[in-house]
Amino acid sequence: MISLPQIQAFIEVARSGSFAAASQHLSLPRSTVSARVRALEARLSVRLLHRTTRRVTLTDEGRSYMEQCEAAIDVLTKAESQLTRSNELAGTIRLTVPLDMSKPVLARLLGAFIERHPGIRVETVVSDELLNLVAHNIDLALRGGSPGTLGVVARKLGEGGLAFHASPEYIKTRRVGKTLVHLHEHAIYDPAQRLRKRARSSLQPAPLSTRNFELAKTFALQGRGIALLPESLCAEEVKSGSLARLSSIHRVPALPLYLVMPSRAHVPARVRALVDFITDPGNVSSLL
Repeated sequence: MISLPQIQAFIEVARSGSFAAASQHLSLPRSTVSARVRALEARLSVRLLHRTTRRVTLTDEGRSYMEQCEAAIDVLTKAESQLTRSNELAGTIRLTVPLDMSKPVLARLLGAFIERHPGIRVETVVSDELLNLVAHNIDLALRGGSPGTLGVVARKLGEGGLAFHASPEYIKTRRVGKTLVHLHEHAIYDPAQRLRKRARSSLQPAPLSTRNFELAKTFALQGRGIALLPESLCAEEVKSGSLARLSSIHRVPALPLYLVMPSRAHVPARVRALVDFITDPGNVSSLL
């Protein structure tokens, strides 16, 4: 059975030419260093060192063994340093986000992260499909409404408010009051299906239907009905006046946003860095 402490003691004695000096370098008692070298020689059934009262030197076998051990330790040291360097993060992170996530917000967020860690590359998969994170080699997922399948590690980032939105032309033409009361009188687009079951059952069949927020917003902009959409998604349109936010007697649950990982174990440092960056309160608020 290979014993790295024994090999380390042997190499230090060979390099320093003294058990006393090796014990100082290793911060170990001289007796412990000597015992480890003797145990190594006994296990290998070969003498590695010539010992005299003044000096310790390598045997031919010891010199050959030391050269091979030093090469192996150099490989192990390099591998360990690559895994533990927290200030030089590098590599690829695969992130999946839903189609409706605000692209300008996401671009600003990921751009700021890359500026902080230029050695990292973020590959973003935009899809509404609940991808199997392990099968598709996904490190992180942002998911709205539900974290997805069982077995994943999910962290709720917060909740985004939903509100009814319509174009000013639609409101004027259909004489919609300050408060939306009768949903059945309008074409209602509810992509996230957040309306309560009783309210949904009273809706008239819409000639157009979608589970996509952006398309539902386009329908509302074109005056084709009223869309129940995240307030953050419509902030620019409400500000410009192309859409109006309607108050309603109908209570609508907020839409939760989750950060999802396939496992808590053996998470690379670069992925943990992105998790910490996304979960910063200032960054979370921009996503909701």
